[in-house]
Amino acid sequence: MNTSKTLGDDAEKRAKAFLLAEGLEFIEQNFRVKVGEIDLIFKQQNQWVFVEVKYRSNAEHGVAAEYFTPSKRSKMNRAIMCYLQQHNLNLHHTSLRIDVIAIDDKKLTWLKNV
Repeated sequence: MNTSKTLGDDAEKRAKAFLLAEGLEFIEQNFRVKVGEIDLIFKQQNQWVFVEVKYRSNAEHGVAAEYFTPSKRSKMNRAIMCYLQQHNLNLHHTSLRIDVIAIDDKKLTWLKNV
């Protein structure tokens, strides 16, 4: 039986493979701090790409992208600030964006710069 953690890990693996195939450079996975977490971190040319992966096996309670809530966005923003600080990257001089990989059962959608 698949647990939520197993399903989430599988979704992250699928998202990572997809983004690698799209030509992004993988940097880190599951960056966690007290204020939040970042599922995947990539670079695309000179831009940092912070990725949230959302998975739903069915649409009974909504589609995956709907689960990237304002609260989740806020936690992710705080985690990004910690990441930048820990890696000596200046927020005002670092090109970055937040993407969401929404996986609804077999369908993967890449939402850029949310």
